[in-house]
Amino acid sequence: MKRMIAVALIAMAAAGCRTIGISRTTGGFAEVSPNVASEMILDSQQVVVLDVRPSNDYRGPEGHIAGSLNAPFDSIERQLPELLPYQNQTVIVYGATSTDGEVAAKLLTVAGFRNVVHIAGGLKGWIDRGYRTVNSQE
Repeated sequence: MKRMIAVALIAMAAAGCRTIGISRTTGGFAEVSPNVASEMILDSQQVVVLDVRPSNDYRGPEGHIAGSLNAPFDSIERQLPELLPYQNQTVIVYGATSTDGEVAAKLLTVAGFRNVVHIAGGLKGWIDRGYRTVNSQE
Protein backbone atom coordinates (compact mmCIF):
# COMPACT_ATOMS: atom_id res chain seq x y z
CA MET A 1 0.00 0.00 0.00
CA LYS A 2 2.82 2.42 0.89
CA ARG A 3 4.45 1.71 -2.45
CA MET A 4 1.23 2.53 -4.35
CA ILE A 5 0.91 5.84 -2.50
CA ALA A 6 4.56 6.70 -3.20
CA VAL A 7 4.11 5.91 -6.91
CA ALA A 8 0.96 8.04 -7.03
CA LEU A 9 2.73 10.97 -5.35
CA ILE A 10 5.66 10.74 -7.75
CA ALA A 11 3.29 10.63 -10.73
CA MET A 12 1.38 13.67 -9.46
CA ALA A 13 4.62 15.59 -8.89
CA ALA A 14 5.89 14.68 -12.35
CA ALA A 15 2.63 15.75 -13.98
CA GLY A 16 2.91 19.16 -12.36
CA CYS A 17 6.52 19.71 -13.42
CA ARG A 18 7.58 21.21 -16.70
CA THR A 19 10.52 19.77 -18.55
CA ILE A 20 13.61 21.81 -17.75
CA GLY A 21 14.90 23.80 -20.70
CA ILE A 22 11.70 23.55 -22.74
CA SER A 23 9.14 26.33 -22.92
CA ARG A 24 5.84 26.27 -24.78
CA THR A 25 5.15 29.34 -26.93
CA THR A 26 1.84 30.97 -27.76
CA GLY A 27 2.37 29.72 -31.32
CA GLY A 28 1.83 26.14 -30.16
CA PHE A 29 5.41 24.95 -30.53
CA ALA A 30 8.14 24.39 -27.98
CA GLU A 31 11.31 26.44 -27.75
CA VAL A 32 14.57 24.95 -26.48
CA SER A 33 18.10 26.13 -25.95
CA PRO A 34 20.85 24.82 -28.22
CA ASN A 35 22.00 22.63 -25.29
CA VAL A 36 18.62 20.91 -25.00
CA ALA A 37 18.30 20.61 -28.80
CA SER A 38 21.69 18.91 -28.95
CA GLU A 39 20.60 16.37 -26.33
CA MET A 40 17.32 15.76 -28.16
CA ILE A 41 19.17 15.12 -31.42
CA LEU A 42 21.62 12.73 -29.75
CA ASP A 43 19.01 10.84 -27.72
CA SER A 44 16.29 10.20 -30.27
CA GLN A 45 15.94 8.34 -33.53
CA GLN A 46 12.52 9.96 -34.00
CA VAL A 47 13.79 13.53 -34.43
CA VAL A 48 13.84 15.36 -37.74
CA VAL A 49 15.91 18.56 -37.92
CA LEU A 50 14.88 21.25 -40.43
CA ASP A 51 17.13 24.12 -41.46
CA VAL A 52 14.91 26.86 -42.90
CA ARG A 53 17.72 29.05 -44.18
CA PRO A 54 18.21 29.55 -47.94
CA SER A 55 20.04 26.70 -49.71
CA ASN A 56 23.13 28.87 -50.26
CA ASP A 57 23.42 29.41 -46.50
CA TYR A 58 22.78 25.73 -45.77
CA ARG A 59 25.68 24.83 -48.06
CA GLY A 60 27.69 27.92 -47.12
CA PRO A 61 30.70 28.46 -44.89
CA GLU A 62 28.72 28.30 -41.60
CA GLY A 63 27.38 24.90 -42.63
CA HIS A 64 24.38 23.29 -40.93
CA ILE A 65 23.56 20.97 -38.06
CA ALA A 66 24.60 17.42 -38.97
CA GLY A 67 21.68 15.40 -40.29
CA SER A 68 19.44 18.40 -40.88
CA LEU A 69 17.24 18.71 -43.96
CA ASN A 70 17.13 21.97 -45.86
CA ALA A 71 13.61 23.36 -46.16
CA PRO A 72 14.15 27.04 -47.05
CA PHE A 73 11.55 29.29 -45.45
CA ASP A 74 10.69 30.99 -48.74
CA SER A 75 9.60 27.64 -50.20
CA ILE A 76 8.54 25.68 -47.10
CA GLU A 77 4.84 25.90 -47.97
CA ARG A 78 5.53 24.22 -51.33
CA GLN A 79 7.62 21.58 -49.55
CA LEU A 80 4.91 20.67 -47.03
CA PRO A 81 3.80 17.57 -48.99
CA GLU A 82 7.39 16.28 -48.83
CA LEU A 83 7.52 16.97 -45.08
CA LEU A 84 4.19 15.30 -44.22
CA PRO A 85 5.82 11.92 -43.43
CA TYR A 86 7.42 13.68 -40.43
CA GLN A 87 4.13 15.11 -39.15
CA ASN A 88 3.94 12.77 -36.13
CA GLN A 89 7.63 12.94 -35.24
CA THR A 90 9.48 15.57 -33.28
CA VAL A 91 10.53 18.25 -35.77
CA ILE A 92 13.32 20.54 -34.60
CA VAL A 93 13.42 23.78 -36.59
CA TYR A 94 16.10 26.45 -36.82
CA GLY A 95 16.98 29.40 -39.02
CA ALA A 96 19.87 31.83 -39.04
CA THR A 97 18.50 33.53 -35.90
CA SER A 98 15.39 33.03 -33.79
CA THR A 99 12.96 35.02 -35.93
CA ASP A 100 12.83 32.97 -39.13
CA GLY A 101 12.88 29.70 -37.21
CA GLU A 102 9.97 30.83 -35.03
CA VAL A 103 7.85 31.72 -38.05
CA ALA A 104 8.60 28.37 -39.69
CA ALA A 105 7.79 26.53 -36.44
CA LYS A 106 4.44 28.30 -36.23
CA LEU A 107 3.69 27.48 -39.88
CA LEU A 108 4.42 23.78 -39.30
CA THR A 109 2.22 23.79 -36.20
CA VAL A 110 -0.65 25.36 -38.13
CA ALA A 111 -0.10 22.75 -40.88
CA GLY A 112 -0.79 20.00 -38.33
CA PHE A 113 2.67 18.97 -37.19
CA ARG A 114 2.18 17.71 -33.65
CA ASN A 115 5.55 18.15 -31.96
CA VAL A 116 7.45 21.14 -33.33
CA VAL A 117 10.48 22.41 -31.44
CA HIS A 118 12.34 25.62 -32.25
CA ILE A 119 16.02 26.15 -31.35
CA ALA A 120 16.28 29.50 -29.57
CA GLY A 121 18.88 31.70 -31.23
CA GLY A 122 18.90 29.68 -34.44
CA LEU A 123 22.17 28.52 -35.97
CA LYS A 124 23.94 31.55 -34.53
CA GLY A 125 22.95 30.44 -31.00
CA TRP A 126 24.02 26.88 -31.82
CA ILE A 127 27.48 28.02 -32.97
CA ASP A 128 27.82 30.55 -30.11
CA ARG A 129 27.33 27.68 -27.64
CA GLY A 130 30.23 25.82 -29.23
CA TYR A 131 28.28 23.20 -31.17
CA ARG A 132 29.65 22.06 -34.48
CA THR A 133 28.19 22.27 -37.93
CA VAL A 134 28.97 20.35 -41.09
CA ASN A 135 29.36 21.54 -44.67
CA SER A 136 27.55 19.93 -47.56
CA GLN A 137 29.42 19.07 -50.73
CA GLU A 138 26.23 19.07 -52.84
